[in-house]
Amino acid sequence: MDPEPELGKDFRAWLVSHGGHFHPNFSVVSGLSIVATEPVAVDATIVSCPLSLVITSVSSRSALSTVLGDESVIEDWNERQLISTYLCFHWILDTQSHAVLKHLPYLNTLPPPPQLRTPLHFTQAELDALKGTNLYGATLDRRSEWEAEWLECRKGIMRIDASWHDGLTWERYLAAATYLSSRAFPSTLISQTPSLVVTDSSEPVLLPGVDSLNHARGQPVSWVVNSLDPSTSPESALSISLVSHAAFPAGAEVFNNYGPKPNAELILGYGFATPENPDDTIVLKIGGHGAQGGNKWEVGRDARGIEGLWEEIVAAVRSHATEGEQDEDAPSEWDIMLEAAELLTSMSTMLLSRLPEPSSSGAVRPDVAMMIEYYVSGQRDILTSILGFAEDKEADAVTKSSSEGGVLHLDEDLVEEDEEAE
Repeated sequence: MDPEPELGKDFRAWLVSHGGHFHPNFSVVSGLSIVATEPVAVDATIVSCPLSLVITSVSSRSALSTVLGDESVIEDWNERQLISTYLCFHWILDTQSHAVLKHLPYLNTLPPPPQLRTPLHFTQAELDALKGTNLYGATLDRRSEWEAEWLECRKGIMRIDASWHDGLTWERYLAAATYLSSRAFPSTLISQTPSLVVTDSSEPVLLPGVDSLNHARGQPVSWVVNSLDPSTSPESALSISLVSHAAFPAGAEVFNNYGPKPNAELILGYGFATPENPDDTIVLKIGGHGAQGGNKWEVGRDARGIEGLWEEIVAAVRSHATEGEQDEDAPSEWDIMLEAAELLTSMSTMLLSRLPEPSSSGAVRPDVAMMIEYYVSGQRDILTSILGFAEDKEADAVTKSSSEGGVLHLDEDLVEEDEEAE
């Protein structure tokens, strides 16, 4: 096995010097993976990050206030602006002259911008390959949001130092924000009862070392909050550890488990996708309910979770069909069910036809093309399962209403893919 690179050694030494831990039988490979150099038994603590090294919006605000010398500049910044700009200042300033900028050994292990693969790092041809999916619109929305935040940060910093303003480039801010989206854990993980559940009060935090592991679905891991030294203060004593419940032979990569996430979320936030992802979903909503539309329904493979969407379609069809009708002229319940099934069939077919075909131009990088194919394939499978669900409902309605006749024909703009769902 190749020896651990110098950046990995520097990171390991830095982490340990601050009270952290890194299992001696693992090697850091430039922040892209952690590989066993010797066999590792089950229930081994892979890495521990002391609370003092956790990057939060609070710690970032404190450091930026010290560097800028004017807390009013950052008063209204959100969590992403605070953490991303804090990371960027490691590239703007001499960190040896600013002790509060203490995470350079960590940043040096992270993938450089050319290796980042979220859609905000796609070429135009690669982004165009997403047209026809809700991920395309979600990418444009995220770019617009992050660019607005970046401009606000630059405007504030300009009040302090023009060279710092110039140093906070879009490329740097995008890389830092991508690190946050792809590596952050919810702050609930650093509580006394660690949890990956995102709550209204939780925020994204970076855990150097703990966030170095790649994702593999269903990996048996635990997160443990422990005390480094009971004689010290609670803050300096606490650390968060990642414990793996699998054994690893030499040369094997150790993985983390990010939890069940669809490929749309993995691509947008992390920059990768998995084939035949069982957690894939598509988000649909009912149109025609005013300017905002209806509820959003997340439907998975095998039409999992479609019941709420189906009930809302039936209710909308019933309301439309019976409007202004006398009781004796009202359609039967099976006519309504048949119309709802036909409508869902039509919409599923339309959404399937919008999905992009694999690019053959050569303008899309192979790994990006593979991600897009995994994602689009999952969307196609889900829509096909919705189509099967609708066909079953239609067959059922036809059988039970064979003696009633009189099928209604309503507006087919009732169901739409939610392009802002991701």
